[in-house]
Amino acid sequence: MLLSVLVLAVCALAVLNANTAAIRARRTEFGILTCLGWGRRHLLQLMFIEIVGIGLAAGIAGTGLALGIAFGLGLNIAWSHTLLAVPAAVALALLAGGWPAWRAARPDPGEIIRPAVSGFALRRQAPRRLATLALANLARTPGRTALGALSLMIGVAALTMLLAITFAFRGAITGTLLGDAVTLQARTVDHIAVAVTIVLGVVSVADVLYLNISERAAEFALFGAVGWTDAMLNRLVIIEAIGMGAIGGILGAAAGLGAAAVFARGVTAPILWCSGAALVFGVAVSALSVVVPIAVLRRLPTAHLLAEG
Repeated sequence: MLLSVLVLAVCALAVLNANTAAIRARRTEFGILTCLGWGRRHLLQLMFIEIVGIGLAAGIAGTGLALGIAFGLGLNIAWSHTLLAVPAAVALALLAGGWPAWRAARPDPGEIIRPAVSGFALRRQAPRRLATLALANLARTPGRTALGALSLMIGVAALTMLLAITFAFRGAITGTLLGDAVTLQARTVDHIAVAVTIVLGVVSVADVLYLNISERAAEFALFGAVGWTDAMLNRLVIIEAIGMGAIGGILGAAAGLGAAAVFARGVTAPILWCSGAALVFGVAVSALSVVVPIAVLRRLPTAHLLAEG
């Protein structure tokens, strides 16, 4: 059940990131609507209706998929549980997308329509190394970077606990919880849940990189025009992915190590090895998340972007 909650948490972070990016891309639209007389209540209604629609679609699709899998495996799912899935999906979507929508519904057309000019490059000296530039790019959008790292952190923490149970304690950890003896065992469904959590974390990292490339398309086009090769641009994106993966991996390994140590009443060498392996795996899979962003980078219309700039 804990792993299922972690899967839902990663899904909520993905919805939060996507909804934040979508609202940010529609700043001009919201500004025009505000100029036409739309108040904050109308903007909130518009965005919340969209969020509810996403939750309904996800809940119905997920319920149908679960029923199909259960039928194929010969399992019985209670109708009460089935009926709770759709409202739970809507509630999760509202919880994840409500805060960005609330922040975006500001009745100030001048602030919204005004082009967003970042003074990041003006306030700081231009980085001379590729790795420094990559880290600076991650710092441009700290909230988005934190969401991607947090999504991966949850998967690495779950993987650390799974490895600790499987290898350090040979399949079971016996400890106490609220005065009662509790035994944790790694089952097949737990392995599947951890795998899903890690995959969702990698997808979140890829989504962050995709959004970064989309918003910095003109910048990448300029780099290519002044002599940067495709290999250099690819390395820049890969370093950004590894940096995000390192942040999430370190935090996740530390969280998993702490949880295992608390439950097992101490830190042992096998637990340390398991946390280290989970950290390395998290960084490695984050590097693999650049496949789609790099494909997007190669298809950027360089001439068109330079003409617009």
